[in-house]
Amino acid sequence: MSIVRNKHYLIIYLVVWAVFAFLQILSIHSVSALRVDLLLIDTVIRHILLIPVGILIYNVTRYAKYEKLPFMQQVINYFVLAVISISFWLFVSYVMDYLLAGSEFTQKLFSILPFYILTGFAFYLIMILFFRNRIILSKSIKNIENIERHKNIIQNEDMQSVKNAEILERVAVKTGQKIHVIFVSDIIYLQAFGDYVYIFTDSRKYLKEQTMKYFENSLPQQFIRIHRSYIVNIESISRIELYKKQNQLLTLKNGHQIKISSTGYKLLKQKLNL
Repeated sequence: MSIVRNKHYLIIYLVVWAVFAFLQILSIHSVSALRVDLLLIDTVIRHILLIPVGILIYNVTRYAKYEKLPFMQQVINYFVLAVISISFWLFVSYVMDYLLAGSEFTQKLFSILPFYILTGFAFYLIMILFFRNRIILSKSIKNIENIERHKNIIQNEDMQSVKNAEILERVAVKTGQKIHVIFVSDIIYLQAFGDYVYIFTDSRKYLKEQTMKYFENSLPQQFIRIHRSYIVNIESISRIELYKKQNQLLTLKNGHQIKISSTGYKLLKQKLNL
């Protein structure tokens, strides 16, 4: 986004311009016999020329990426940029003074050239500090927006994957040369085991190469994850009892007992309307 198009920063620039212009006229008039009206013309010319100079400095600061260079190289680059910018500013302003106010006035201005050089460096430092802070702030905001956008994309993908997940009616488990088909209604609970999952039924247990996340998203609503390592069929729950102060213990119809995490207990209470 261009600096000139930003109303807020344009107002700041105009205020700074007006203050510096006023101070510059007072300073020069107090040490020279130059006419005030001609000084006003000169000041307007020089401050108008600060606009293209500022645009040049802003774009170089933005795209050259000096901050990635070694410190001494940064100092050298910024000094060279200062010499180029200030030389351009002085040369064009003197040419404009010559065309508008004549050679006599322009020659008198050469006597205060050191003052203009110091003024140019002051403007240059202000611009560099202002533009660097502006660019750093803009990059920080952009990074935050990119992080938020990435989070939203991931959340939407997760929601979409859950929405599109197929509800299981049966699970196929291969054991040796045999393939067992387990109906979901026969599953009592599932237990995580590394990259595998144990599936428990009334008759036996099966080892399936799959993740708990997959089963959490694919099993019907009668299944709930009560712990990081356990998913249970709520229709197979026999009782819930207190276990060691704040902990809860779940007893299933096959006699197995499972500890419930605090988060899992909250979900289970909501599911059972407790």
